[in-house]
Amino acid sequence: MISVLLLALAVIDAALLVWSARAWLKVRKNSALLLQVILLLLLWFDVMTVAIGGWLGDGALLQLMSRIRYTWFYLTMPLLLIAVGALARQADFAWAKPKWVIGLICVIASAFIVSDVPRMLTAEFQVACYADTLRYVGRVAIGEACRGGVEGAGGWFTSFSIPIVFLSVTLMGVLLWVRRGWPWLAISALLFMASTAIPAALVGPFLTYPLDTLMTAAFVFTALKFKPRTGT
Repeated sequence: MISVLLLALAVIDAALLVWSARAWLKVRKNSALLLQVILLLLLWFDVMTVAIGGWLGDGALLQLMSRIRYTWFYLTMPLLLIAVGALARQADFAWAKPKWVIGLICVIASAFIVSDVPRMLTAEFQVACYADTLRYVGRVAIGEACRGGVEGAGGWFTSFSIPIVFLSVTLMGVLLWVRRGWPWLAISALLFMASTAIPAALVGPFLTYPLDTLMTAAFVFTALKFKPRTGT
């Protein structure tokens, strides 16, 4: 059942990608929206890989798909930091107007990407099972060991960029809520952040998936709401 729901979510992610890309093609100059389109390119693939893992079974194909999805996630997620800066400019926040601010954000995002490359190239995967799903992870969480597997095997994939990126999105959302009266990015980001704090043993490992889609959609609509007046 979870596999079917995740597959449906992958279809929604693909539809959001197509819709967002078409929206960007109409305006072109919207940097925040363009970066979201880039991030959306393989979001559907990420979710689909988890959805069909139980049907594919443990093997080379699923491991390859998993390596692609993890590598894409960790190496493109810092782009969201740049998208936050672009969105701040489009929303006319004075602190984001100087070119050096965006330049500094780009340097930080690039440093995050470079630092994560060795980690992804040497990442080792473990097989995890939950309900009708089978997927590759860094560390097998409690309650997710497959038959014959060991809980706690492997190690967590860690990156300094991920918490910083999501915190930046949340803070940007709060600023837009307080200063511009636009609450949707803040609400979706706060829901996502809250979901990451709930132990997977209580709600399962997939609660963040639909909330990630919700936050991404909120960012897309926010970027469209605050369209650039110039070539931002």
